[in-house]
Amino acid sequence: MKLVSMGYHFELVGGKVRYDWQGPGDPDAGQVPPLLDLVRQHKTEVVEFLRCFCPRCGGCCFVPVGEENFCLHCDWQMLTRLYPAMAVVKR
Repeated sequence: MKLVSMGYHFELVGGKVRYDWQGPGDPDAGQVPPLLDLVRQHKTEVVEFLRCFCPRCGGCCFVPVGEENFCLHCDWQMLTRLYPAMAVVKR
């Protein structure tokens, strides 16, 4: 999360963790290498986190639909249109 707040973007491609700098200017050369070393040392945990983390809202609850996973927060409107039984009717 510290690297993301600095401007890095992480994603899971297959079983590999990919990252790139998307922040303004240049990354902090003093802070980044030790943090990237931590990512490498804890790859298993990072992979699991990236599988469960929604980069749009920070949530971690997904619904699998075919080959894709949809976030229950970000994709709720679309999911309830596809699966109306998911919606709870308030009276």
